[in-house]
Amino acid sequence: MRKILVVLITNLIILMTYGCSMPGRGTIPTLTPAKTSTSFQPSAPSETQRPVTTETLTVKPTEIPEPSATPFVPFKASVWADNVNVRTNPGYLFPAVRLLPKTTDLTILGKAPGGEWIFARTPDGTAGWVFAQLVESSNDLQAVPVVQPQDVQLIKGQVKDSSGTTIQGVGFSVVQGTGDHPPTNTVLTDLNGEFFSFMPSNALGEWTVSYVAIACKSNVWSDASCGNYKYPYRGLVEPQSTVVSLPQTGVLEFIWK
Repeated sequence: MRKILVVLITNLIILMTYGCSMPGRGTIPTLTPAKTSTSFQPSAPSETQRPVTTETLTVKPTEIPEPSATPFVPFKASVWADNVNVRTNPGYLFPAVRLLPKTTDLTILGKAPGGEWIFARTPDGTAGWVFAQLVESSNDLQAVPVVQPQDVQLIKGQVKDSSGTTIQGVGFSVVQGTGDHPPTNTVLTDLNGEFFSFMPSNALGEWTVSYVAIACKSNVWSDASCGNYKYPYRGLVEPQSTVVSLPQTGVLEFIWK
């Protein structure tokens, strides 16, 4: 069943997914699309994106963290899908530097804020970022230290309900312009209800941040079937979308209803 899912994902144009990882075989979380948007889908291992601007993207490699007082011990993991991209920074707007076949070993070095991307070293010594849901390990991938990406801009947001409870698993697209394949990043809120959209340092102009879907792992569902919202939730986000100009400051705030 998983092989069928991987094939389907590989043939889709990316709109998105997400950051939690469990021991054993990796799985792509099920997502329920927003009522007024297209279905929110996880990253395909061989996804492609158009350039952010007409300029050539120049990205500084992420620095490997220095040892702390209680050193983190890197451990082994592997990718469970074919043609998995290793990117220069966490997100679909950054170029891939390696394409990994299924079962390729990785040395895990950390994770990006939000936990959707894992910082790892490949067997040839290349350090880069891999989408967390394509990595499997007997260790908890979300327990690794946070590594701050270098040479990036950040669009950050948070989703809460009207009582202040943070909402996990809400999917957003970050898009510039229109057309068949506009520059697009996709993000999912973490346990703190926060999303982190890392953008190239030379990205400019206006970007539209839109709610697109809700993941089955979200805390808005009344049961595991992802078919019924907890009372009194109605499956709405306000605002549905907002426009930001880079560089962005502050935190975008969304209310789940």
